[in-house]
Amino acid sequence: MEKQTDILAFLGRVVQENTHAYRSDFVYDAATLTKAIWETNMEDRVFYWMSRPAGTWCVKEREVFLRGTSAHSIWTHYADTPDGIRAYRVTVEDQRDGHIMGRIVPLDYPVQARRVQARTLPTARIIVQYEDGHTVTMPAPEDMRSISTILPEHGGISRICYEPDSEAELARAIMEEHRWQTGKVKKPTAKRRPHPGR
Repeated sequence: MEKQTDILAFLGRVVQENTHAYRSDFVYDAATLTKAIWETNMEDRVFYWMSRPAGTWCVKEREVFLRGTSAHSIWTHYADTPDGIRAYRVTVEDQRDGHIMGRIVPLDYPVQARRVQARTLPTARIIVQYEDGHTVTMPAPEDMRSISTILPEHGGISRICYEPDSEAELARAIMEEHRWQTGKVKKPTAKRRPHPGR
């Protein structure tokens, strides 16, 4: 969808049409998308969202392209079993009369998930912000689940930022993906084989 639309109303209709179990997942998605309106960095306002017959997922686009993140694992998990999945790129832009407004681009999930798998970069570093304001930068652990046990004396974790070795390479991967999604990448055309008699 090229024009700006009411994001939650649109996705809510998709849930009603396509998600038959665990519809309550959408409550968490709505909270994530609503909170994004206050983010100052545009990359924190762009998400991939999917509706499945049993549940929904909403993950940050940036993190989908970084190996080791839960967003990457979630988004690519269904690549081999895509039946019934409706997927979209969702960009949160502003708030109007209490409605979260933005742009929604439909995705061909199985094809798009394969592109993501091919362009994924390793996560090199993580920046962890704690509730007391303390921030620490460290190499990405092999098991991301261990992050919650790092420096517990500073309280709970309020934010985690995942970084690759090259931000420029990540930006190129995401930009190329946007071009695919909007049809601006031309698919190679097969050359006509010459007639045997020529």
